[in-house]
Amino acid sequence: MRFAIQGAARYSIGMIDQLLEDLSYEHDANCDRFLRGWLDTLDPLERLAAAVATEHHYQLSLVAISQAADRALVQVMESVKPAIEDLAKNFESVHQRASDPDPSYTKHFTPRLLAYAQQLRSVAEDINGDVPLVQFMSEEVARIEAANPEGYGQPAKYQVSDAIASRQIFTGKKHSD
Repeated sequence: MRFAIQGAARYSIGMIDQLLEDLSYEHDANCDRFLRGWLDTLDPLERLAAAVATEHHYQLSLVAISQAADRALVQVMESVKPAIEDLAKNFESVHQRASDPDPSYTKHFTPRLLAYAQQLRSVAEDINGDVPLVQFMSEEVARIEAANPEGYGQPAKYQVSDAIASRQIFTGKKHSD
């Protein structure tokens, strides 16, 4: 696996996505391990792009992996904050270079970029703060599904998510309408 992840550095995100398309139906667990390992090697902006580009594998070909959709969402969400930080730093550096002779923009314009950087960081922080919530929902639904193998998964999903969305305390108990 280590060699596959190292070798992936030579390929584009699109090429890796295509290779996974060909392999994932037969090697779910290995494709998942590869994706997680590969994403960890990418710089923040590439990681976000790759997490978004490969998310569909968890919806289609890697669905046999426990809580696959949750894992895909968490990978994207965890990628947001570092990527946004890089983008925000870029906007700040553009502001610093506004007095240089080359740019057509001035420091009269760049406060907009600084405001964008601040807004993006705030949104990224909110997204990052919701990662544990998605992980909690995933763990709760997995726990309920394991305890109720007769197919209680869908009602459990809605019960957990609805309770959290309405900021209620989730008890995990069945209730009748």
